[in-house]
Amino acid sequence: MRVSIYWLTQATEKHRGTIKKRVAGLEPDKHGRYDSAAALEAIYCGETPGGNSEFISTPEAVRQLTIAKKEQIELQNQIARGERIPIDDVNEAVGQVFTAIRGILKVNLSVDRANDVFDEMRRVADWLQQKSDGA
Repeated sequence: MRVSIYWLTQATEKHRGTIKKRVAGLEPDKHGRYDSAAALEAIYCGETPGGNSEFISTPEAVRQLTIAKKEQIELQNQIARGERIPIDDVNEAVGQVFTAIRGILKVNLSVDRANDVFDEMRRVADWLQQKSDGA
């Protein structure tokens, strides 16, 4: 059903300016009427959560939710198959390895040489952190 701004103000009991603002993203027909379902959805659903004033219809929201759920399921399956290791486990293992290496270096190298090796290890850790932030 095609409806006018006036009809929408009467049906929703909202101010005409509010109605116009909320249906601005919809395309009216040649008589200035809007599809009632799309107009009411725009009025009651309003803006996107991001606040960028872009209207997301229910089918688009369902599509985006489906994509997000699919990605989450794929990640869970990768973890279950052992293809992806939880980050907490990786961080714990890396900490243990570096602790062991630090002990070995302190015993077998001079202080200056050990510090050089530690500096190189820090540079590698920073490089890995930058790579993970960019991914």
